[in-house]
Amino acid sequence: MNHIDMETRIEAPVGHVWAFLCDPSHLEDWTRAKTTDVSGPLDQVGTTFVSTSRTLGFEMKGTLTVLEVEPMRFLHLRSDMGPDMVFRLEPEGDATRLTFKSDYEMPGHLPGFVKNVMTKSFVERNMRRGMEDIKAFAEATVSVPA
Repeated sequence: MNHIDMETRIEAPVGHVWAFLCDPSHLEDWTRAKTTDVSGPLDQVGTTFVSTSRTLGFEMKGTLTVLEVEPMRFLHLRSDMGPDMVFRLEPEGDATRLTFKSDYEMPGHLPGFVKNVMTKSFVERNMRRGMEDIKAFAEATVSVPA
């Protein structure tokens, strides 16, 4: 099993980052995957959505479920392909510290050569881009006091 643990500081208040992270209309902005069949808001336990991406011509499709929520602090997702994804938000003055953790195993149904290409560094690089996208979009849309 592989483990990812990363964090970033976002120059926006926790409430703004939380609203962005939990808004289903923004999922494709940071997951880099097509998102369909969203059953509700992401800050509600039991909400599900389907995520579809392509890697080396192979389609990877999975259903994610919101397992736990602590509003403006904690979001726990689980994919039927295996990984748990945990986001934690902590205020840092007017900014937010966003932490992401995941334990994952590459799906067994992938051909061996695809699994070999999709090593820990590939998955980490994609999630790092996702964190950078959350940061960029959240900062770009935060209101500036007049």
